[in-house]
Amino acid sequence: MSGALKAFRGCALPSRAWRLAGERWDDGVRGTDPERREIPLRRRRSLRLEAAGFRWVKHARRTEHAGPLQPYADITHIAVAPKAIWVGMRRDTWLLRRKHFEDPQGPEHLFTALYRAILAQPDGPAQWQRIAAVEERATHPARRIATAGVVVVCLAVMALQWLDPFVTDVASFVPELVAHGEWWRAITGNLLHSPVLFPFHIASNLLLIVGFAFLVGRPLGSLRTLLVMAAAGLGSMAASAFAGYDEVIGASGMAAGLVGAELALELRFGERLPASWRLSRPLFFSVLVLQAGIDLLIPFIAGAAHIGGFVVGYAMTLVLAPAAFAGESPSPRLRFAVAATLAIVATSLVVPLPLMLRDPAALSRHGRAVLASEDTGPGRSNDLAWRMLTESQLSPDQAQVAVALAERAVAETERQNPDILDTLAEALFVQGDQHGALEVIDEAIGLDADETYYIEQRRRYRGERAFDDRPAPPAMPWFLRAPEEPALRVFIDPSSGVEI
Repeated sequence: MSGALKAFRGCALPSRAWRLAGERWDDGVRGTDPERREIPLRRRRSLRLEAAGFRWVKHARRTEHAGPLQPYADITHIAVAPKAIWVGMRRDTWLLRRKHFEDPQGPEHLFTALYRAILAQPDGPAQWQRIAAVEERATHPARRIATAGVVVVCLAVMALQWLDPFVTDVASFVPELVAHGEWWRAITGNLLHSPVLFPFHIASNLLLIVGFAFLVGRPLGSLRTLLVMAAAGLGSMAASAFAGYDEVIGASGMAAGLVGAELALELRFGERLPASWRLSRPLFFSVLVLQAGIDLLIPFIAGAAHIGGFVVGYAMTLVLAPAAFAGESPSPRLRFAVAATLAIVATSLVVPLPLMLRDPAALSRHGRAVLASEDTGPGRSNDLAWRMLTESQLSPDQAQVAVALAERAVAETERQNPDILDTLAEALFVQGDQHGALEVIDEAIGLDADETYYIEQRRRYRGERAFDDRPAPPAMPWFLRAPEEPALRVFIDPSSGVEI
């Protein structure tokens, strides 16, 4: 047995694959010169092993191009898998699939060659012990409790949104309404997704969360990863409020926080991460730049939310990671923080339930919060007023709030939307103002005379239909069924040549 293999057996090697690779694969490296040996790859490429490091080489017919030297001293981890080999470096990580090698056992040959080259370095044995410690970390089981919990909650909330669209209005993040007491929106806004963009919106966010939570959760653990996501979600909503967004929904802030966490791990703790837990830095940085461009160019994407979540996720990881890499178990303080976070999330899901169930008192409070807000849009005021009138047991207080909401929506649309005028007419009629209801519904008929719904509403207000005999509303909103303005037609009088 060679001296190198004796040293190999003497090192701390927790992985059985490592031991087998070190003992079985002695051949497969071309060349006998210790200063220059090569492992052949497909497509006229090879990996050249030199005394101090290795190079990636591309061979042409008459020339070759050798890349920069990658010092053996920069290797932080080597991982052999059934289909690939990872080589972790201080500032990057390399992935070579088995199919990239000419020899099917190329990954094992490369492992042995790099192992022997590292041991030949002045600090080789100590470096290999550090690599072995990283390999030991790679054997720890992955727990995905936090990730699974977020995914399940987001899917459940999406189902509720499909069953009842009012859930989106009740739980979305609206800074104006948060400022007037509806605090739960800062949490629940992270759990909602757009039904209009289904399935792209929720699928893209959950795929990012699952992928990056796996990378972040392995070194940090489930509890710390959950805190990173929770803090990133709050950070994204705070950034959205600072940017002046009217309304925000989506888990992309938490996903961006995990991306920031992965960047923090790569830049600050990359040497202590198993190679298979890392991403190629050039590819990672390119994706970050691309995402930043998308955030800036596409107007309906909340770019500020992504930035806020990313920054908070990065900062939280810098705080939580040292204890995780030191092997410390979650402290009582950390467990209390996680418990408090879960309690706040659970409370934020329970508090708006009366509003979702159309409780009259809850609807009245919500309506007053909307009225107290400076700019929540006519659509929200009109929709809420209509729900108060048609989906709840109307109280006198609720009727007053509904009238105020409808009047505000009518004013904001300058009395040019017949659907919103119809809501005001309904509110006045339910409140007992028959004359006012007739005047307003006549305005709606004047804007959309072909819609029989408004005519039937007028008959109802005149007593020709029963009080509760409300006609079926139009199948689509007015702005979709509004007739287009006729194109200007020019006729020329053939006798005079004058345009008329």
